[in-house]
Amino acid sequence: MSRPARLSALLCLFALACKDDGPTVEDTALVPPDEEVDADGDGFNELEDCDDGDAAVNPEATETCDGLDNDCDGEADEADAADATSWSEDKDGDGFGDSATITLSCEPPAEGWVSSDGDCDDSDVAYYPGAPETDCGDPADYNCDGSSGFTDADLDGFAACEECDDGDGAVNPDATEICDSIDNDCDTAIDEDDAADAGTWYQDADGDSYGDADFTAQACETPAGYVGDSTDCDDGDTTVNPAATERCDSIDNDCDSQVDEPDAADAETFYADTDADGFGDADYPTAACDVPTGYSALSTDCDDAVTAVNPDADELCDDVDNDCDGDIDEDDAVDATEWYNDDDGDGFGDPDAGGRSCDVPTGVSLDDSDCDDTNDWSNPDAAERPDGEDNDCDGDIDDDLHLGTGADGDLTVSGTVLLSDEGSNGRAEPDGIAWPVVAFGPSTVTVNTTVTGLAAGDELLIINLHGSDAAYTNVGAYEFATVVSVSGDTITLAQAISETFGVADNSDLSGQTIVAQRVPNYDDVTVSAGSTLSVAAWDGQTGGVLAFRAQGALTVESGGSVTASALGYLGGATGTSYNCDSYQGESFAGEGEGDGNGACAAYNESYGHWINNYGGGGAHITGGGGEYGGGATAGASWDGGSATAPYKGATYGDTSLTTLFFGSGGGGVWQGINNCTGAGYGPGGDGAGIVYVTAGTLTATGGAAFTASGGSSNHCAQGSWTYGAGGGAGGTLWLAADTLSLASGAVDAQGGLGNSSNIRVGGNGGSGRVRLDCATCNGYTNGSAGAATALSDAATPDPAVSMVP
Repeated sequence: MSRPARLSALLCLFALACKDDGPTVEDTALVPPDEEVDADGDGFNELEDCDDGDAAVNPEATETCDGLDNDCDGEADEADAADATSWSEDKDGDGFGDSATITLSCEPPAEGWVSSDGDCDDSDVAYYPGAPETDCGDPADYNCDGSSGFTDADLDGFAACEECDDGDGAVNPDATEICDSIDNDCDTAIDEDDAADAGTWYQDADGDSYGDADFTAQACETPAGYVGDSTDCDDGDTTVNPAATERCDSIDNDCDSQVDEPDAADAETFYADTDADGFGDADYPTAACDVPTGYSALSTDCDDAVTAVNPDADELCDDVDNDCDGDIDEDDAVDATEWYNDDDGDGFGDPDAGGRSCDVPTGVSLDDSDCDDTNDWSNPDAAERPDGEDNDCDGDIDDDLHLGTGADGDLTVSGTVLLSDEGSNGRAEPDGIAWPVVAFGPSTVTVNTTVTGLAAGDELLIINLHGSDAAYTNVGAYEFATVVSVSGDTITLAQAISETFGVADNSDLSGQTIVAQRVPNYDDVTVSAGSTLSVAAWDGQTGGVLAFRAQGALTVESGGSVTASALGYLGGATGTSYNCDSYQGESFAGEGEGDGNGACAAYNESYGHWINNYGGGGAHITGGGGEYGGGATAGASWDGGSATAPYKGATYGDTSLTTLFFGSGGGGVWQGINNCTGAGYGPGGDGAGIVYVTAGTLTATGGAAFTASGGSSNHCAQGSWTYGAGGGAGGTLWLAADTLSLASGAVDAQGGLGNSSNIRVGGNGGSGRVRLDCATCNGYTNGSAGAATALSDAATPDPAVSMVP
């Protein structure tokens, strides 16, 4: 229907729709006549489009064979449809039509029309394209190829009926099949596997594009699962093929017939190890998966010609960098010498300060046993000194002091030797030189004169030897000390002074005599038979103290003597006139009074004079005995007992000898009408001094080898009767040795006797104090009953104390 016709019909319909006998109702669904509707959006409105519901149908659409009027020309599926089929009439019914009858249409024009043409005789079913021409003598062209079966159009020696393409001389039954998509040999197969130029293909089982040469196939085209490459050496492993990267895994990854060759991606670098010490030379590298013979994974050998030189070697002191660390003979070399600072130059080093090195520096020691490297007096070979230090580095302070330092060498006594007056071994000053002390500092001693004969390292005995009536509290106090230096009259000590020597403190020395005396430190001491080792007597300033040490052996031969007998406090003097009382013996508390105390009257004992003077012998008409350790007697009175008897001294000091004293002097005799028979007027006996002797080994083979006995008096005066003077007290005798061997009676500290040749006898002096220290005592262990018996037999009085020194 044409567009005008469709428009007229629509108008008629519109008119009919408007005819209504009833009331008119407005139709709101109508589109106003001036608006054009394109419902399918193909660019044509409903008046132009023959199907406004299908965008593929419009006046400009291409006609196709689909039963629709695609182009809105009023006809459907006309001959010019884009997909119309070429049809030809097949009169003989052989499936091929006559090309001369070809027509285009969507459907066959009539029955007997086919879509295949080319029939060269449509009246005979024997003729059609591809028909067989098996009779090479029949000239008919059954297959419509322009030739008959008996012809040889291509002159290849085969009639058309004998071959499959008589138009190509290269195609015939004798031709060689080649891969060209043609049946060259006319066997009805094209490009079969035996084609002359068929390729050889190789199975690629792992799909890595490389085939296995052991599994082949011939074909013109690549068969599925095959490839043209035959170089895969493991067709079961995708990662193994000629394009793979060789790795160190014991597999020929890249199929070059070599396994784990040096160019493997993960090959390591190894280094020539000529000396086979496990370390290679960085200058000679090689790559490999495994360590080659003669190579190492380590490149740190600094001398690959010497097995003992490598980073694991011990560094040695040999001018070689044995451990390849770039340094030679460093401090950690195994044979480096360990040394220690020896700041004090005593040959012993500080264990906390030192080092190791191949070359030992100067000023150091190979010994690390110094316990104080600031003091050359402290080392394991040093002798212990009285300085508050562990000089011998044995862990104890001021132990073994009895051994001394041995610095004064050996002493051999022949004849009489006074240490207070004589020097040994070339000394210009006496070995036991002494000075009165005038002042103390915290660690200094000032004496009454310029000091000579004393040097650093010498030992001093500082002792308060004498007091007065008002100042005697600390008499007997003593301290051993080591000298650091001497300057003028001042001696500096190695440690602060610990004792109080003055009455109240060390600044109050008035009324007291304090002495600083050098203590010789010998090595071995021998007192020959018949010889005497002693000191000068107490003179009110110095004297009376015999003190020395023997580091080794002290031997007193039989008949020899080490003595301070009658060298201590003085006996009291005789009165100045008849009936005047004589003087008390001297004691630690003063010189003693006498002569009636200014009231010289006969029998003045009624006045109560002359008490015991704190240890000295009291004096009246007869002299009382001096005292120290006990046992003094008073003597007889003038009339036999009806008047006050002469006083004896009182004991003082202590058995442990924490204080050291002289023995007190005996009381003197009064001045009578005349001298009695004998010595006549005179003083009481002098008290004994102090003997302090120490040694490693101490031996005395005879009696009275060590004495500190009080002096006896043979003085007397005559009045109505005859009266005698008193005896002096024994002093202090202290021997200390690791090994002590004493003969019976070798040690004597008894008091002296008063005059007893007359009817009115003088008092006897009391005993002194004895201490014998020993580890082995006459072959017995100290503390044993045998030791106690032996020491008692050796000493008078018995030693009150005996300890291990």
